[in-house]
Amino acid sequence: MSSTTHIIPQSVSFMNEGATLAGNLYMPAQVMGKTPAIVLCHGFCGVKELLLPGFAEAFAAAGFAALTFDYRGFGESEGERGRLVPALQISDIRAALSFMNSRPEIDGERLGLWGTSFGGANAIIASTLDARVKALAVQITFGDGERVITGKMDAEEKAHFLEMLEKLKAKRDLTGKEMSVALPKVLTDPQSRMFYDQYHEQFPALEMKIPFLTTLETLGHKAEQHLAHLKVPVHYTGARQDGVNPPEEMQRLFDRTNGTKEIYWCDATHYDIYLGKSLQIVSNQQIAWFNKYL
Repeated sequence: MSSTTHIIPQSVSFMNEGATLAGNLYMPAQVMGKTPAIVLCHGFCGVKELLLPGFAEAFAAAGFAALTFDYRGFGESEGERGRLVPALQISDIRAALSFMNSRPEIDGERLGLWGTSFGGANAIIASTLDARVKALAVQITFGDGERVITGKMDAEEKAHFLEMLEKLKAKRDLTGKEMSVALPKVLTDPQSRMFYDQYHEQFPALEMKIPFLTTLETLGHKAEQHLAHLKVPVHYTGARQDGVNPPEEMQRLFDRTNGTKEIYWCDATHYDIYLGKSLQIVSNQQIAWFNKYL
């Protein structure tokens, strides 16, 4: 199925822990009875209108309802601006599943979860916590945030880096104040910097400051530690030229996953996977997976 079909989404919202979360719901052009559905989880500091629509449209064109949404604190959702806490985002994912389950046109017994980059790690953990997820697809993600961030540091550099973060955390805990930085300050790899330069004017939501201690949250984000509890069929997609999350992270996740699994390797960079031929090839692989297990 082509990923170029244009489907106009419906703006929706739902609540979680007192915050209103904003979403876009993509529905198939023709609905016969209740529809299987996929919740899409965006990446680091992303918003629902950026990068995800191509996949959501492809899923809807293939007969799935597809929901993209902004985590609390990002995009059009309520919450403290730029506050990225994986546990809170995972809670938001489960609220999105509840929202889809509540829709009369959605088959609550056929809910899938899809996550990309940081959202892939979130989706893995959410799938271990929520039995409503019947199939999972994740792409260009990581198993251990600490390994990704500090993997190229020597022992001395890593020790100094971790000490600095702990000092900043202690200061925040003592004073309630913390340092916030513009998003480009934490997007240090060349692929992410190029992506930001290309899109930040078109998407003002990227013009934000985030707490520098978001780095500490990422260090502790270790999806691979949850794999023993992952009971659903999972499809992995890796990008061989990924300069953000090393391809070795995807291979490690796949190797450590028990049960029904599959991995597909795309000859693309971290951000190329959302575009053109790569998008079409990858989405078709994922559609085949969801067709089989939803």
